[in-house]
This record gives sequence, C-alpha cells and structure tokens, in this order.
Amino acid sequence: MRFHQLISARIGKGIALVLLVALSGSLIGFVARDRGASVRAQAQTKLEATIFSYDGQDFVRVKTTLLTEKGTSAVNTKLERDTPAYKALIQKRSYTGDAILFGRKYEANYAPLTSDDGRLTGALFVAVPRHSP
Repeated sequence: MRFHQLISARIGKGIALVLLVALSGSLIGFVARDRGASVRAQAQTKLEATIFSYDGQDFVRVKTTLLTEKGTSAVNTKLERDTPAYKALIQKRSYTGDAILFGRKYEANYAPLTSDDGRLTGALFVAVPRHSP
C-alpha cells in the first residue's frame, strides 16, 4: 500500500488535529519577572510521532521519529501485539497511557485510522518521553 493511499482528506484533518494537540503540550515557554529582572526558562520536550499501516494483522511503522535501541530508524518495525495500544486499535479505539518502546518509557497516544467504509487501515502515534523523578 502506498503512503498517499493512507491519507484521505478526513485522515489528513485527523493527523493535523492529533499533532496540534500533542505539540501544544510538548513545548512550554515560561517568562518570569522578578524585581525588573527578566528570567526566561523554556523547557522543550521531544515529541515522537509515527504513522502506522495495518495489514490485517500487524501495525507497521511506515513513517516515524522513533529510534531503535541501536539508534537506527524504527521504520518497518511492528507494534507489539501484547500491548494495550494494539488491543485498543484492533477494536478501532484510541489508547492513551504509558508505553515502553525500544527500551524507553513514553506518555503515549494512539488513534486508529479507518477508510470511508470503516475498514481499519492504520494508526497514528504521538508521545513524549516519561522522565523518572
């Protein structure tokens, strides 16, 4: 399946909405003024994103910012079937919660992609790293 076949106008709007929501929470700017002195602290958290295709059994990463444990692109890797995200997606439901991917912990959001006739065609993933306190 070609990448452009996955993206319809409806799906394109969904991708934009998911990325907009994710980006709004991932970049935080804070400006504080104390007795005339300006202090600027800006925390930037790396946003990870993936577009999956679905072949009837597996969700395969066709575009992703994720890296494997070896530091290579995670393109063409599969979402593990025993995860809560996989179990939700095959039921055409979203999943929001913790995820461990390639040895790293994330606060993740997965959303199913469907065709106009309701057939599951893929999924979207956005996440931010979970830092230990």
